[in-house]
Amino acid sequence: MINPFYLTGIIPGKYFCDREKETNTITSLLENQGNVLLTSARKMGKTQIIRHVFDQDEIKDNYYTFYVDIYSATSLREMVFFLGKEIYQRLVPKGKRALSRFLGTVKSITAAFSLDPVSGNPRINLQLGDITTPELTLEEIFDYLEAADKPCLFAIDEFQQIARFPEKNIEALLRTHIQKMNNCHFIFSGSDRHILEQMFSSYSKPFYNSAQPLFLDRIPKEKYVGFVIGCFAESGREIDPDAVSYCYDLFDGYTFYMHKVFHDLFARDTEARLIGKDLVSETVDAILGEGEHGYREQMASLSTIQKQVLVAIAKEGTVSQPTSGGFIKRNSLPSSSSVQKAMISLMESQYVTYQMIDSKRSYLMTDKFLELWLRLIY
Repeated sequence: MINPFYLTGIIPGKYFCDREKETNTITSLLENQGNVLLTSARKMGKTQIIRHVFDQDEIKDNYYTFYVDIYSATSLREMVFFLGKEIYQRLVPKGKRALSRFLGTVKSITAAFSLDPVSGNPRINLQLGDITTPELTLEEIFDYLEAADKPCLFAIDEFQQIARFPEKNIEALLRTHIQKMNNCHFIFSGSDRHILEQMFSSYSKPFYNSAQPLFLDRIPKEKYVGFVIGCFAESGREIDPDAVSYCYDLFDGYTFYMHKVFHDLFARDTEARLIGKDLVSETVDAILGEGEHGYREQMASLSTIQKQVLVAIAKEGTVSQPTSGGFIKRNSLPSSSSVQKAMISLMESQYVTYQMIDSKRSYLMTDKFLELWLRLIY
């Protein structure tokens, strides 16, 4: 039987857990020519719900859909490169007519495309260095989307990265193009809720009030427990509801980590009549064991104070005031200034993130597996 706990790719609707309300909301907003601002913590399922929405019949049958993750982009040129490559790769299966329209519009990088001399099929030779005039290429890309023969939907994940680009006025540049478009609408998504909400809710910002905000929270425990029980029952196996609940609490409802555990547990060859908490714990331990070498390398790359602060956050789970006397004393840390410096580095390297609770930052580790491993080791 196919493992129902998908970790990558498009999840078949049958194995997509809950998110019915969110799916319907996003689909409706896009069909009614709206833009969406989708935020959540990392590993909560943003990418999967975008793909799920794009796989709905009313969307996939009537729109060109594009998805690009710009998390690794550090400049406008890199972002434009990712946008152009995504459009090209999505259009190739649509046939030569759709592709010809794209190449006829995006002329600044046409030289990066050619026909295979043997098969006659189009091929891409696009490299970052081919984007020599990113603002012009960006304009051409938006011109293509506006003139495409079908409406377009474009999801740009980790959109907050544009705030870190060295070029000035990127938000204004993008907004200038997007606000004139009728044939393409956007999902702007990301995990840095604070930056994104500033972009879209601050009156002084170019993207002010230009997208409907939607926060993707945890799947309710009862929904997730029922989903897991059903998946195992379909294969003729029984899992204890308390074991599923234990896993949910262990990872605080973060979808990816729970799915990874049940994916691996489902693949295990066990003769247990009832899968209980002990097998869930064994599976978690196996995952941590597989990642141990990488975890040790990560820790070796940190300074002593960075490691101390990270371990302290792992042990406490969430920390509202990492430079407070209480946190420093409980964890035998040095001065508040050194802790603050370490926190800046840990945030920049994505070891630590934060969520807003009652308008205040609460810091926590980004990787829940690494967090568990640190608790075990230290």
